Order: sequence, then structure tokens, then C-alpha cells
Amino acid sequence: MRTRLLFILFLFFGINSFGQKMTGFGGELSVLSLKPNVRMWLDKATGFEVFGGISSELTQFKPNDFEAGFKVLSTFLYDRTNRTYFGAVGKWAWVNIDSDKTNTNLPVFGLLIGKEWSSKRIHRTGFAIEFGYQYGVKKYYIDIYGEKYNNTYQVFPLILNIRYSLYKE
Repeated sequence: MRTRLLFILFLFFGINSFGQKMTGFGGELSVLSLKPNVRMWLDKATGFEVFGGISSELTQFKPNDFEAGFKVLSTFLYDRTNRTYFGAVGKWAWVNIDSDKTNTNLPVFGLLIGKEWSSKRIHRTGFAIEFGYQYGVKKYYIDIYGEKYNNTYQVFPLILNIRYSLYKE
């Protein structure tokens, strides 16, 4: 019984040791945000990323909002120098809506597809482009002279990211 259990553990944990484990520290420039991040590829096909940074609204470009979140990534085309992947994004946004002098926060969810290239000249660097869709809507109330008004804040739905990472194996 112990031998079987040990064999099963080696089977599951040993598979990942033959893959490409990499951890990358870098930055991401988006349409309305700038975020430092940490990306970890557990093997050739599975990875995740944690990020946080500043952003702005589409109506008024003033980087006074904050967001933090994660991505779960899955590779479907892999080569030694590049990979194509899809992923799911979950983040929390803290928004300062200047036109109404109010603050709100909301969860944002999204799906993306990306392509990452490893540099052949400079080892352990990666460039990536990501494209996708995100959704986040929050209704909030404004109190003006004792009367409450409904307003809705909607996150810019397009995900368009350019990434640069320094990897260590």
C-alpha cells in the first residue's frame, strides 16, 4: 500500500519536474493601466499570474484608480521559443470617479488569449501580447441635496496588454 501511494505521488509530482518551470517578474502596459506582475509557469501548459497597479477611467484619463488580481493560464500551442495560451482574469478595481466626487469598488472578470515570445538574443526574457474581454459593472448612488441618484460605472471591456518579463528557471 505504501509503495502504491509513493508511486502515485512520484507520478503526479514527477511529471511537472520534466516541464518548463519558470517564474517571471515584469510589467504590463494596458489600454488604461500600468501593472507590475509575477508570472509563474508550473509546466509547459499551466501557469498563473498575480498583478497589481494603477489605472484610469476611459472618460477621463487620470491614473488615480487601483486594481489587483490574478490570471490562470493554459497553453494550447507550445514551442521552445514561444507559446500561445488562453486564460481567465479575476481582479478587484478601486475606482475614484472624479466627475461625481465618489469612490466605488467592483469585481471584474474576463477571458483572454495571448502570445508570448522568448528572446533568442537575451536569455530569460519574454515579450507577450494579450487580447480579450472583461466585464465589471457597479451601480452606486449619489446624494445631492438630500436626493439620491442612481449611476452606473462600467469597466472598459477591451483587454489589450503588452508585457515584458525577466524569467528565472
